[in-house]
Amino acid sequence: MTTPNGVSLGQPTGSAEEPQFKVAAEELRKLAAPTLPLSFLWEFLLDGRTPARAVSDAAMRALVPALHGAKPIIELGAGGDYYKHFVPSDQPYITSNLAPGSDVELNMTNLKLDNCSVDALVSVFALEHVYDFNAVFAEQERVLKPGGRLLLIVPFLYYYHAAPDDFFRFSASALDKLLAPFDILVKQPLGNRWLLFSEFLHEKVVMGSRMGFFARLALRGVALPFLAAGLKSHDPRYAFGFAYLCEKKAQQCA
Repeated sequence: MTTPNGVSLGQPTGSAEEPQFKVAAEELRKLAAPTLPLSFLWEFLLDGRTPARAVSDAAMRALVPALHGAKPIIELGAGGDYYKHFVPSDQPYITSNLAPGSDVELNMTNLKLDNCSVDALVSVFALEHVYDFNAVFAEQERVLKPGGRLLLIVPFLYYYHAAPDDFFRFSASALDKLLAPFDILVKQPLGNRWLLFSEFLHEKVVMGSRMGFFARLALRGVALPFLAAGLKSHDPRYAFGFAYLCEKKAQQCA
C-alpha cells in the first residue's frame, strides 16, 4: 500500500529488511519518564494544554525518536497531523484512520498491510476507542518486522471522550499481559495524583465547559499549588495513562 503522494507503507513479505533505527535498544531502556517544566504553570494559568495533554506530549517527544529511521512511521488511529510535527521533516511519517483527514485509511483491527512489512508503529490515545482491542494488538504484532518497534500511549485515569465512542481504560497490569509477545523496552506511567487533581479543575470551553471566564480562571488558580507539586514525578496508581515502547521479538515471518 502507498499513500496518495507515493510513499510505501511497507515491504511485501519475504523482502523485509531488518529495521534500522537511530537509537539502540540498550539506550532506550535507560530512559526516565519525562517531566513538565516550571513554565507549564504559566501555560496552565493561561488556559493552555491540560496537564494530561502536556504529559502525553512530553512522552511522545521523548520516545518517538526511538522510531526514527529510513522507513515510515505509521500512526494508527490518528486524530489529525498533530503528532506528525513531533518528528523531523526528513522522517517519513504517515497518519492513518478510518475517518477522513488522514494520509491513508487503515482499520486498526484489520490492517491491509503485509505480514512483517512495517518498521515502526505509533498509537496515541486511540486504543480506547476500539471495542476489539485484542485484534489491534494481534495486527500490530503481525505487520511489524522482527525488530520493529511499537510506541503505544493509552489512557488510564482519564475522562470519557467519545470519538465516536470510548470503551476502555488500560492498567499497567493489563498492558504487561497484552504486550507480552513483545520485548518491552520502556514502560512509563504518565501523571500522579496532583496532576490528576489539577486536570479535574481545568475547565475548558472546547471540552464542553459552560462556566464563565473568571470562574474557570479561579479554578485554575486553586489548582496551581497542586500542579506545582506534581510537575516532577509520576505515580502508576494515579496516572493519566501509560507509555510503552516495545520491540517485536525475532521470529520467522510467514
